[in-house]
Amino acid sequence: MATLTPWLLFLHVLAALWLAAGAFAGAVVRAQTKRAPDLASRVHGLRIAWRLVTVFSLPGAIGAGLLGFAILHPLGYGFRPGWVHASIGLWAVLLGVSLLYLTPWLRRTLAAAEASLAAGAPTDELKRLTAQKAPAILADLNALGIVLLTLLMVLKPF
Repeated sequence: MATLTPWLLFLHVLAALWLAAGAFAGAVVRAQTKRAPDLASRVHGLRIAWRLVTVFSLPGAIGAGLLGFAILHPLGYGFRPGWVHASIGLWAVLLGVSLLYLTPWLRRTLAAAEASLAAGAPTDELKRLTAQKAPAILADLNALGIVLLTLLMVLKPF
């Protein structure tokens, strides 16, 4: 009889792919939204970005992390290897940035964009939120972090 471990590993990899889909598609949507010719197109791009975060990025990050913890001992790694410590630390930072900064920023930006669309012109709040450079930089660093996590999982370097 097969154990549960291969299924947990499969689900861990699937959740990681789910997370990566949201993060990398989000970069494309962000770039296109920035170049949108009008307010309605920008609002549409922000709606898509919100959907990517809520359907792909956050569930994928939480699922991949929890399943990663679940398979550490059955696969014989435990918490001793350095790559496990690095992976947990990186995952916690990426998840924290997403949950505590990027998602609330996107929620506020989408609300301001919807209000701007209803008003017929960009509000000062939307201009202020979209002028910030930190959210785009942190989102791109999150995508890079996913690449580093993948590297750690595949190579198990230390």
